[in-house]
Amino acid sequence: MMDTARKKSSYRQIFAALTANLVTFAYGVYTGWPATVQPLLQSSNTPLDVVLSDESISWSCSLGYMSAILGTLIWGVLADKFGRKITGYLTMAPFLVGWIIIMTSKSEYLLLLARFLGGLGGSGAAINSPMFVGEISDESMNAILGSLFILMYNAGVLYVYVFGTFMNYVYLNIACLAVSVAFMVIWYYIPESPTCLVRKNNISEARESLKWFRGTTNDKEVETELESLSMRSDQVCTASIGDYLETSTIKALIIGFIFQTGTQLCGINVILMYAVDIFNQSGSTLSPEMCTMLVGFVQVLGSVVACFVVTKADRKFFLISTYIIAAVSLYIIGGCFYAKFLDNTVNTGILPVLCLSMHVIAFSIGLGMVPYIIYTEIFSPNVRNVCMSGLMFWNNVLGFGVIKAYPYLLNSLHISGCFWLFAMACTIIVPITYFFIPETKDKTYDQIHNQLQLWFPGLNDKAKSVTSLSVNSTKVVVVESSDKKVYMENNQQCCSEP
Repeated sequence: MMDTARKKSSYRQIFAALTANLVTFAYGVYTGWPATVQPLLQSSNTPLDVVLSDESISWSCSLGYMSAILGTLIWGVLADKFGRKITGYLTMAPFLVGWIIIMTSKSEYLLLLARFLGGLGGSGAAINSPMFVGEISDESMNAILGSLFILMYNAGVLYVYVFGTFMNYVYLNIACLAVSVAFMVIWYYIPESPTCLVRKNNISEARESLKWFRGTTNDKEVETELESLSMRSDQVCTASIGDYLETSTIKALIIGFIFQTGTQLCGINVILMYAVDIFNQSGSTLSPEMCTMLVGFVQVLGSVVACFVVTKADRKFFLISTYIIAAVSLYIIGGCFYAKFLDNTVNTGILPVLCLSMHVIAFSIGLGMVPYIIYTEIFSPNVRNVCMSGLMFWNNVLGFGVIKAYPYLLNSLHISGCFWLFAMACTIIVPITYFFIPETKDKTYDQIHNQLQLWFPGLNDKAKSVTSLSVNSTKVVVVESSDKKVYMENNQQCCSEP
């Protein structure tokens, strides 16, 4: 009986997580769409009433980041005020409206409006979907369900690459719209997050929600978990200013800003949005459309592998190794572009495809996925929502800057210089990760919290133990080695006595 309930619980949690991440899938579709239609929109056969310039294409790629910046200011508030279910509908609505505009209009300005709206949905997906999944999954399912975010995003990119290769403009947009319609129907059958219902003091609905997600009618088990949710003060109490000013929170935010900077400066969004054009310039013998589809497939394959291996190795190992792989791949493909620049007859074969495939695999397995797992481990629940909104704000500001600047960098640095610039960014983050980022795998929150009190984890690696205590309402970290004990206050000043 217990096994039956556990299986039912797992299936329901997977189904709910996949449904919630249909919004993330739609975001991937939105991201990959420009790559498939750019050649058509800049040709004489354009379905619009004007041939788009390079400037218009850059705006169509980057406008979404401007609206995403606005979205990061509202989605967390909406999720807390109206709940995850209603926010899910609100998050998909911009995609739905955007695709209808694109399907029914031939105006360049309405196309840009639709792209602007899609960015709102994208920022909502990045905030609401992981929040919902984290709240409905039990401890045994948390890691694998959390990894669905990047998998569904990459699957959405592949989806639009495939339809963009084999279908015309009209049917491509219908296929994109179908994703939004499917979500609006299926999402109706998913219960609200029990954690969200507890916060709203709607205990009866929270009880029914827990029964559904846990696949059980056992009132005792449900009441035990319900009581745990109700009593967990860090889940229901509003954070104070002091919580945000703690050394652990400040360092966690710095870590988040470093990782979000790496996410944008590794060049992944430039690759996804300009894939066909990039392969067109690479000198590969394969068609640009086929190269783009292969990279999309490899990216999804990497995400699938990541779902099964992400919990097996250390977080730092994944991050450092994948940043190195991404850097090497970018250096090599930059060399391919430079060789093509020197001699237009150079045939680079499948090397560009292999290098970009390695880059997107590295992104899917490590540098694109692991940071979001680390965020759930280094931020306390009562500050996580606001901190994640801040990180998403920075991510979108930087994303807009990178995408909008790319055409100008292309003209001044050549495409080879752009990719070498991305490679240098990946290279710089490797030593920062090694020296500055603490390992979080298989550690409790208290252990991670104590590590974060130390600005550099090297001291912690040499210590026998790192604990904490409170002295006159001040948190003090106790670092003990084989021959001494050091007390470190929140301002990092050390002393031999507390």
